[in-house]
Amino acid sequence: MVDFEGLIGLVKHMTINMIKLVVGVDDLDQFFEIQQAQQFNYHGQMACPVYTRFKAKRAEEILKGGSLYRVIKNRIQCRTRILGFEEVETEEKGKMCMIVVDKDIIQTISKPKRPFQGWRYLESSAAPKDRGLYLGDGVRDEIPEDMENELRDAGLI
Repeated sequence: MVDFEGLIGLVKHMTINMIKLVVGVDDLDQFFEIQQAQQFNYHGQMACPVYTRFKAKRAEEILKGGSLYRVIKNRIQCRTRILGFEEVETEEKGKMCMIVVDKDIIQTISKPKRPFQGWRYLESSAAPKDRGLYLGDGVRDEIPEDMENELRDAGLI
């Protein structure tokens, strides 16, 4: 007999994600507004562009369920599912890679992350847990930062 739950857990664990900073944005509400304004039709599905210099060498692995986690103000705060990678030509920077992400933003449990340049791979085991679909309603289900740090230190989150 096949253990489908174990197999699904193994596949989920093996998912490769990416992580990238959101520069010049103060909070998730502002990021949501920017994403709403950038939406376009990508093969029949509404999507948003994220530009970077180089395409991921592990793009095929990422397209098997990977997400782009976003760091806002030194905290991982959300993710969007990666739909594709497209090479594009821009006037300002020449050839770029457009990471095409789903329009839906999934809020995550906030997790500290130091600044870095470009993007990085992020293994699923290191990714924060999901809170749910973010609808841009401004309602925060956030734990105050000092309390969150205490709960994390106690190993509760």
